[in-house]
Amino acid sequence: MSNIMDSNCGKYDFSVLCRHCDQVSPDPIPCQLSGTVPEWLKGQLIYNGPGLTKVGQNEYRHAFDASAVLQKFEISDGKVTYSSQYVRSKTYEQNQAAGTITRAEFGTPAPASKGMFSRFLDAMDPEKMFSDNALVSVIGIGERHFAMCETPFMLQINPDSLETEERVNVNKRYGLMTQSPHPIVASDGVYTVGQGVGVTGPKYSILRYPLDGNLKQGKIVASVPARWRLSPAYIHSMAMTENYAVIIEQPLAVSLSELLSDIVSNAPFIDGLKWHDEPVLIHIIDRKTWKQVKTRYVTDPFFFMHVANAYEDGEHVVLDIPTYKNSSILHNMFINTLREQRGKNTQDYLDSFKSTMHRFVIPVNTKGKEKLITLPDTSCTASWSGQEIVLQSEKLSEIPIENPCINPKMKASKHQFIWAMGPDPNGGDSGFVMKLSVSSGETFTFSEEKIYCAAPEFIAKPDAVNEDDGVIMLQCVDSQDEKKAYLLVLDAANMTEICRASVTTPSAVPMPLHGHYIPNTVQ
Repeated sequence: MSNIMDSNCGKYDFSVLCRHCDQVSPDPIPCQLSGTVPEWLKGQLIYNGPGLTKVGQNEYRHAFDASAVLQKFEISDGKVTYSSQYVRSKTYEQNQAAGTITRAEFGTPAPASKGMFSRFLDAMDPEKMFSDNALVSVIGIGERHFAMCETPFMLQINPDSLETEERVNVNKRYGLMTQSPHPIVASDGVYTVGQGVGVTGPKYSILRYPLDGNLKQGKIVASVPARWRLSPAYIHSMAMTENYAVIIEQPLAVSLSELLSDIVSNAPFIDGLKWHDEPVLIHIIDRKTWKQVKTRYVTDPFFFMHVANAYEDGEHVVLDIPTYKNSSILHNMFINTLREQRGKNTQDYLDSFKSTMHRFVIPVNTKGKEKLITLPDTSCTASWSGQEIVLQSEKLSEIPIENPCINPKMKASKHQFIWAMGPDPNGGDSGFVMKLSVSSGETFTFSEEKIYCAAPEFIAKPDAVNEDDGVIMLQCVDSQDEKKAYLLVLDAANMTEICRASVTTPSAVPMPLHGHYIPNTVQ
């Protein structure tokens, strides 16, 4: 293993995360096809992610700071086109007008031209404190589509033109300072979680929007106080089953006192994140009453961003999550670090990008039970320790994977398969996308030299019978040609290539973060 590591180490180029896209392609470009697009596959796959890494002479510092770029592959009548457009946020427009970076982002401080008192006043107003650079995801609520980030803004986009339309301030409407950019569509609404401030301090609030997309009719349905009084945990995603909502309070937290101090001293937001070397605390909320289950659940410390799925099995909640040992991945995504590591990739650096897919089984009815977990075929454990239940997870895969997806029809149900992507775990010059059977551990992988994979999307066949009847679609970039992009269509069952659409663009193609598929319902 060490010889393989030595020969491969350093080749994977993480700096694809901070490519500078200085020219978008709003007019669709026809793609070159190899293979045949399935006749039934018609729609738009839209990705969001960082793209414009500098404004004028000023460069952003962190990969999560660059102005958002939407990239779209449109499939119609067996043909594919590519187009792209900047998300025209208020921050983007201000930057372009000024010819420089005008406000703080996750890893970039505000312009030094602002005085201390001015920065302090900005900190009192979320509209001025937070950028609305919505670079993380694209989501659908009813017939509307939004670019989202973790700050309290949603930017409605037109999926046909990729133009930015309405801007929604979630702080003004619902008092949230942050929000998850991965809302969950359930039968009774669309749910997200964010940080609010209550009388006793920070709290996590679950916000429900109606399925018709009328955001004015949203409602906070539940709130849970943060365990650290001035340090709410960083929450990128939540989980939901048929009867429960799950909030995972991880050790990475926002120190509100340090955040204010950082704003006054002109340090970036990332400096206000602090790692508490304490267990993860899992909050289970009953969706019938929206009250928190009284049992306290804890497990060993980990960092996470995404949840593959959560479902109920008997009197248990089962949770599948890619987890990291700590949050060092965030600090390794500064643009200078990504570029400096190119060609060498030290082992610690590589390891920070490696997650492990874990399963947790949470017993929700423990009354009078000696054995808390009664599910067969799991090595997960749960045991009382004083007034709390300590959970031990099991590994579902030894291969580091991220951005998991499942067949959407299996959301909150017992799923058999997870699809996910990752960089070559040994640092080689390729990415991969993988299908994992959670029961057997069997995997099917697609990988190709110089092809780096973005987050996969599962699209079921119209006449699907089995859970894996369908295709996996994903955007890929080329490690050697930064102006080249691909749409890969893979057979979801065995991960073999059905077809690919290749395009060469006028500017660098940035690696996107998350995709959203909009099927063409007019046949």
